[in-house]
Amino acid sequence: MKRGHKSQSSFRASLLIAATGLVTACGTGTSDRAVRKLQGPNGTITYVSSYNSPDVIEKIIGSNELTPVLKDGANIPEKYRPLIDAFGKISMGCSATHIGNGLVITAGHCFEAPEKRINNKPCDNVTVDWGYRKDKAPYLKSKCTMVLAAELNDSRDYAIFKVDVAPTAKVEIDLTAKPKFGSTVTIFGHPQLRPLEWSQTCTVENASNGGWGVDEFSHQCDTEPGNSGSTIIDDTTLKIIGIHDGGRAPWNYGTYILNTPILEFVGGGSTPTNPNPAPAPAPAPVPPSQPGNSMRTLPSRSFGPFLNNDERTLVEFGTDLGRQISFTLTINTEPNADYVRVVDGEGRGIVLSGRQSRVFSKVALPVSIKFNSDDSVVSRRVSVQKVVAYN
Repeated sequence: MKRGHKSQSSFRASLLIAATGLVTACGTGTSDRAVRKLQGPNGTITYVSSYNSPDVIEKIIGSNELTPVLKDGANIPEKYRPLIDAFGKISMGCSATHIGNGLVITAGHCFEAPEKRINNKPCDNVTVDWGYRKDKAPYLKSKCTMVLAAELNDSRDYAIFKVDVAPTAKVEIDLTAKPKFGSTVTIFGHPQLRPLEWSQTCTVENASNGGWGVDEFSHQCDTEPGNSGSTIIDDTTLKIIGIHDGGRAPWNYGTYILNTPILEFVGGGSTPTNPNPAPAPAPAPVPPSQPGNSMRTLPSRSFGPFLNNDERTLVEFGTDLGRQISFTLTINTEPNADYVRVVDGEGRGIVLSGRQSRVFSKVALPVSIKFNSDDSVVSRRVSVQKVVAYN
């Protein structure tokens, strides 16, 4: 596992590219980064590079640990094997991950996204080959139907899109909190558009190590052009915590998944067309005379101000209150940076961010409400009101 600073690798690949004149620039409007294309032996590769050092794209850190994945994953740890069919090779030269229901994640520069977020961009000519490995042909080809959201600037680089036919496998997203520095992560992708390869493991490090953006982090997992858009996965939970975007030795970088608008498409966040949804109507009170529906009204509670990197449980409603509970949750948090997570007694969870009010009607007890913030908190208040418990 690679952790901390390693010796800088050679720039043999970048020198070759510079010498053969294969790099072409496609401006993105950002202050530092440009989308570039490389015609490699396996097709056109899309990657992001620096305006100042456009040819420095070697991203193997120290020794090369990239490992080709065999057909059934026999040469990688067993825990990863259920995931490998969820990784795909995109026709424009990037890597992708299916997260369920035909939703796919990659890097914004793969779609040459602008500096400011775009929504609902057509992508009719883009396809994804799923399950392509060293000794196994892809089992499915999907067509991109719409880029739901994409962005490329000095802070974020992501794209979320839909495909017409969903793969059989998916990788879950960690919707609870951003990973702590030092957390062990891993990457699967298609470097140089080769069959699926595994990076082995590295750790999440501060973005300042590579001079990356405020919504990004550094890592030293081995990648190459073509890995762009590979998801960065927590090695313990096997959930997505980030998107690999690029790098220059000795530091690669990724965008935190929770600093993208992913919660608008999974996890119950607001949608692009209605960013401030109106509160749902309050649940109708149930007469206490009905058997099994006796009510108990509880006091409202309010929380704030919050701290940087704040992780705390705001409320826990236990089974001593009854079997179900209703309440209205009103939040004023930093959108897509600070989050409130609600989990009920049946293990169902929802993650909220921004300014909104949500009614929870007769959810199973116990219920926990937790708050998580990043390292630059601007969230103001979380309130729990109209609390009614039912026996």
